[in-house]
Amino acid sequence: MKKFLSIMLAAAMALSLTACNNSSASSESSGSSAAESPADSGAAASTAESQAPAESGDGQLLSNPIALNSEGDIDMDTALAYETDYEAMKAYFESREVDPTKPVSENAQTNEKTMEVWNYLRSVYGKQVITCQQMMGNECYEDLVFYNATNDLTAMKGYDFIFCTGSYHSDDMIDEAIEWSKESGGLCAFTWHWNVPKDIDNPEGGYAFYTSEITNFSQVNAVTPGTKEYETVIHDIDLIATKIQRMESEGVTILFRPLHEASGAWFWWGLQGRDSATNEVFQKLWYMIYDRLENYHKLTNIIWVWNGQNPHTAIHPNAFDIEGIDRYYDQEDISAEALSTYYEKCYGELAGYDKYCAELAGMESTGKMMALTECGYIPDPEGIKAANTMWLYYMVWNGDFIYETDAAGKAMVDLNGTPHPNPKKGITNEMLAEYFSNDLYITHNKLPEFSFGVREIPQQIKNWEYFRIG
Repeated sequence: MKKFLSIMLAAAMALSLTACNNSSASSESSGSSAAESPADSGAAASTAESQAPAESGDGQLLSNPIALNSEGDIDMDTALAYETDYEAMKAYFESREVDPTKPVSENAQTNEKTMEVWNYLRSVYGKQVITCQQMMGNECYEDLVFYNATNDLTAMKGYDFIFCTGSYHSDDMIDEAIEWSKESGGLCAFTWHWNVPKDIDNPEGGYAFYTSEITNFSQVNAVTPGTKEYETVIHDIDLIATKIQRMESEGVTILFRPLHEASGAWFWWGLQGRDSATNEVFQKLWYMIYDRLENYHKLTNIIWVWNGQNPHTAIHPNAFDIEGIDRYYDQEDISAEALSTYYEKCYGELAGYDKYCAELAGMESTGKMMALTECGYIPDPEGIKAANTMWLYYMVWNGDFIYETDAAGKAMVDLNGTPHPNPKKGITNEMLAEYFSNDLYITHNKLPEFSFGVREIPQQIKNWEYFRIG
């Protein structure tokens, strides 16, 4: 999986850099002290220069403004004045009853559009499974594969903040998510491949998220005020907050999955073989992200997805809404039966991790919704029914997990620009038509009409239909 991810992300980065869009929405911030009570933590007005989020959609700013400097970047004096009190955060989570029927974010409960998404997720969970596809390249070849075979698309798309921090300055994926939500009425999920300096003492030396490429960036320092790593982390969290706030102003709700796959050593935020005491740095990093987005910036459009998948990454169940597992099947037998057996084991594995989070609240189970947050093969809906592994959603990775590529990693397309489904991943037109028509799967055509968007197919699909031959 890591090899595939590296190849696909490298290609996507190259594509994104050619279409870089410096239209990052920004706004003024507030706040100067750590939250005594996260639910009630207020923030003093900032004197830093600022600008409001882009005035499109309803343009309503429901969260706190975010402080920017004269160059439009995060005002670090203001940002660093607010620090997360980890003990206070833990005490706050422990003081609240765990209620999986409501978002953990009290801010989200004040946003009608976020609650519309939340209530829909709760209404279908355990009854149907939401289809989701991770996107990366601007061509959206995955959509073309699906639409060519089914005249339909997945109900949700996955996006990434990967190009928003480090040496990248593109809002392409933010733009795409807003368009998908507002113009097609689709659901949006976000992860964050978090690029940090490979060498904190020499940021000009490049950025990376893979541990193997990073030579000098301490994870412990990342949650320790007064260090270079900490300042980098604070800057990046607040920068991502401006992107989420822009989507908030456009009426877009996101399922946000930060610090994903932390069970492994391949990402800098992962466990990397450290002992359990040191592993508490993961909890501190999660609580810091949560605290800044929820209590400092008071964003209202986040549904939180925990993807730690390890006992040492367990967090309090009042700090997440959905729990997910990423698993990539790597055996030769890719029959529906073999894949169903594999995903059934994954479901049981995630249920096991749930218990570690539940223990922090003195419970046997959190009752949280469970999702297959990344996978390499589309699960067989009949296999899900047979095993009763009722995921909230599944999300398949992008690129050659869906379509065939040539030796250079480029999509193989016909004269109409239609990519070829990848049979090595079990993808055929017939399989897609069968799966998407199954009553278990919620596809784009089966979504209700949400208040935040119209129900149109994406413009790119319309263009493809108009110009294709025959």
